[in-house]
Amino acid sequence: MRAALAATGDEHDRRLHGLHDSLPLAALRDRSVPAHRLGDVAGRSVLLAVADQLTAALALIALDGVARRITLCPPDLPPAQLPAIARNAPAQVVICERDADLPEIGGMDHVIRCAASLDRDIGPSSAALSSEWILLTSGTTGLPKLVRHTLASLLAPIKPAPARGEPVVWSTFYDIRCYGGLQIFLRAIVGGGSLVLSNAAEATGAFLGRAGACGVTHISGTPSHWRRALMSPQAHRIRPRYVRLSGEIADQALLDQLRQSYAPAGVGHAFASTEAGVAFEVERAHGGVRHRRRPFGQ
Repeated sequence: MRAALAATGDEHDRRLHGLHDSLPLAALRDRSVPAHRLGDVAGRSVLLAVADQLTAALALIALDGVARRITLCPPDLPPAQLPAIARNAPAQVVICERDADLPEIGGMDHVIRCAASLDRDIGPSSAALSSEWILLTSGTTGLPKLVRHTLASLLAPIKPAPARGEPVVWSTFYDIRCYGGLQIFLRAIVGGGSLVLSNAAEATGAFLGRAGACGVTHISGTPSHWRRALMSPQAHRIRPRYVRLSGEIADQALLDQLRQSYAPAGVGHAFASTEAGVAFEVERAHGGVRHRRRPFGQ
């Protein structure tokens, strides 16, 4: 993924915005989290079990092409399920935050503790592996199932960014450890944009204010996310050019309210699942409705 960062051209204004920190994407070409431990993950199966989204984003950029397999644990995963997830992965290395209180996880070669900060120079990327990205299913009872992707399969639904155009600042109400959030993360990273990350502990109004201050232009969420956003007194703090919905069916009343609140933004609705990827999209722009269909898994 660092190679994709280098290929997107001028990066001096592109940033990853977390709740408390904002980091330039240009620095991620040759710096990492945690750089001094990348040798411990090379060719191994890694369980990424951090709560903070910015830490997770930096780790994903560092791990892709280095780790053989990356299993993304969502922050709401019950800690008691971590040992079973680690066994099923199966994981050899766990990456967590410095102050994380992990349950006993057997069979680990290393436990790496890190934070959302850039470590020392690691030199140019020499990614030789096609890392497997393992996502956990949502909406199920019991232990989540593990679903295998590759970076290529995750990028397949993403249209190439225009060669030139206005700066794009993506954001999403989703967490990037779920499929919908990961799609937006990748759109920003490989598509030449910036990204504003949400935080589970942040109120909707506070997130909207922060996203607006960062100049968000493209933003996604479920219809439920958007209903909460539109009820917030801070809904006016964002003026997006593009609004994206996914995960649920949107009713006409919500679509009408979005068009009224964020005219003349384009509105897109994607239908996807963790297992199958993006099935098809419906986009409404000034000229009407456009459908883009693709076979499941592409």
